[in-house]
Amino acid sequence: MKEQVFARVDGGAEEVRHDTRYYWDNSRRSESNRINLQRTLSGEAFWEDENGRQSVPVGKIMLFTQRENSRYGFPATGSQPYRHRYLSIDPTATAIPIFNRIRQDFGSVLSMPAQSESSALFDQVFHCFSQRSFRDRYHESELITRLLTAIYRQQVEETQDSDPIEYGYYLLQNQHTSPITLKDVAARCGVSREHFIRSFHERYQEPPGKILRSLRLKHAQSILEATRLPIKDVALASGFSSSNVFCRAFRSAFGMSPADYRKQLAT
Repeated sequence: MKEQVFARVDGGAEEVRHDTRYYWDNSRRSESNRINLQRTLSGEAFWEDENGRQSVPVGKIMLFTQRENSRYGFPATGSQPYRHRYLSIDPTATAIPIFNRIRQDFGSVLSMPAQSESSALFDQVFHCFSQRSFRDRYHESELITRLLTAIYRQQVEETQDSDPIEYGYYLLQNQHTSPITLKDVAARCGVSREHFIRSFHERYQEPPGKILRSLRLKHAQSILEATRLPIKDVALASGFSSSNVFCRAFRSAFGMSPADYRKQLAT
């Protein structure tokens, strides 16, 4: 049997709940391979896991899987009906890494403001499912991946003002293959280069320059292993300013030149 590689929506609806009888314990649910996205339209819900309880008001969405240790429902203090839309997704291999990364970096209760890219994509996926109007399975899977990516991007962008050091961390993680410098990152975070380096080191126990270099070297390794690109092109594609800088960093990290590393792979 061929492996299913395209994500698909296998459930979705808009619901209104009025009291605490609306309660789900995910650890007791039977399905194990679904991811769920539940967006608050009015009122609020609560979310609870090993990290405690959170409110899920308008402008928020909760992400979870079934048979995990978490719970959600209508709060005892709720005074308005809880109206929400949910999507249940069979993710396969295409969406799981993004979904897991979102929760790892930001948790289960996330921002989804009205008029945002993520809310527009959520509504598009919801309406396509409700009206059975996906063009084909590829279109469906593409929209799911775009939705999860937009949710991740939304969280990153909101850290720019609320937590500039964390925002810098995401810039390094996602833009290390560009010729970005620590001065560039600090400027985009709205802090000085010195403050960024000091605060970053205090929080993550490693200097940002070391992390940036490691990310670039890892990317370069994958290119060396998968292609026959010239060393100069590998360097530029990995964010290094020149092949000389790349070769020095590579030799320092791995004890051999990129060319020797490639020869070793061939033996």
